[in-house]
Amino acid sequence: MNHFIAGSSDEVVAVGSHCTKPTSPPGSGIRCHSLWMRFGRTQALAGMSLDIAEGEAVGIIGRNGCGKSTLFRCIVGLEVPDQGHVEIGGGLSRLQWLEMLGFVPDTLSAYDWMSCGQVIEFVAAHQPRFDPGWCRELERLLAIDRKAVVRSLSRGMQARLAMVLGLLHNPQYVLLDEPLLGVDVLTQDLALETLSRLRSRAGTTMLIASHQVGDLARIVDRVVFMDRGAVVECVAAESLMGGTLRVLVRGVPRDWTPPFEVVLSRWIDGAAVLTVEGDAVLVESAIRSQFPDAAVQCLPLSIHDACADRLRAMEVH
Repeated sequence: MNHFIAGSSDEVVAVGSHCTKPTSPPGSGIRCHSLWMRFGRTQALAGMSLDIAEGEAVGIIGRNGCGKSTLFRCIVGLEVPDQGHVEIGGGLSRLQWLEMLGFVPDTLSAYDWMSCGQVIEFVAAHQPRFDPGWCRELERLLAIDRKAVVRSLSRGMQARLAMVLGLLHNPQYVLLDEPLLGVDVLTQDLALETLSRLRSRAGTTMLIASHQVGDLARIVDRVVFMDRGAVVECVAAESLMGGTLRVLVRGVPRDWTPPFEVVLSRWIDGAAVLTVEGDAVLVESAIRSQFPDAAVQCLPLSIHDACADRLRAMEVH
């Protein structure tokens, strides 16, 4: 069964209140249509649908076991879903897709007795679209020591080498599965700079799974929250970077329903603690229109806390 097919549907398959219809032509980019995948008793994907427009960068966030890695394996072609299909770049063949794909896993796969230079040359020899100039730029940017033996590399240097191996052919499509897992701050910055440069020079389409939510929002257009094998919500990165508030309200009854949409609502020490997307002045005004004497405090949330509250909300539901 080949699930890499040409698409002509104009259907909007990304779900969630913040998702919008892609602007690229139907069939371009990456389109996942209602993917279902089960491993024994484990439902890894449960109707997973997601559109990534050509040239768009999308981040995926979710707890361990939410289905991110299975989704990646289906997109790459390492797994065939029980139901549903994936459309790539207007119906590329599997061979064309693999030639244009850059994949950076969370763990470096390489012969550990080789030097970095030998590993790079080995991978380059098997990549028809190898770009020597871009590869040299990557090595320089990520400070790769070609003489260093792979087994001697730190976790951060392994992550840098994995990025070079996955991107040395200047791919049009890039999948990154936890590329910043367990790496140092300098490596994080270098990796993000590399991805930003790749996007700016080639208009690369990217799908990035990462727990480093603060860093992720710097390079993606929107963030997708996954839970139990499906998309729960899509949020524009700019909303996470400055549009989410922690609102503390005292002087309202416990059965109070806020007059606006709430991401997460909790009661802590006698106060309603709300996570809200919006303008602080408008939020406070809406609350005081109902309870003039209520004590209201609005605090901007960091990207990390904004994402964490969305993950907490998914657990509640």
